[in-house]
Amino acid sequence: MSVDVNPANKSWAKEMGITYPLLSDVQRQMTKAYGVLYDDPKLAQDPATMPRYLRAQRAWFVIDKNGVVRYAKTTEPRDLLPNDELLKVLSDLK
Repeated sequence: MSVDVNPANKSWAKEMGITYPLLSDVQRQMTKAYGVLYDDPKLAQDPATMPRYLRAQRAWFVIDKNGVVRYAKTTEPRDLLPNDELLKVLSDLK
């Protein structure tokens, strides 16, 4: 899920070779509900932090078939989550 508009998501997916649909949260409802939206108005007052305002943190959620969040992690925008960590969480759900 991204706070970017659908055309931007489609372009990025094509560039990355992603073949499944990506969700767009332009109204910031989901990112706010999951607590990963930079929505502190003070961010907009400082030129150094303004680019983060109303952007989403980089976050991973694993949600089971019953809609229960089984794993959640956030990182700095450019950091990545090790694949082995995420794959272990997914395999533990089986």
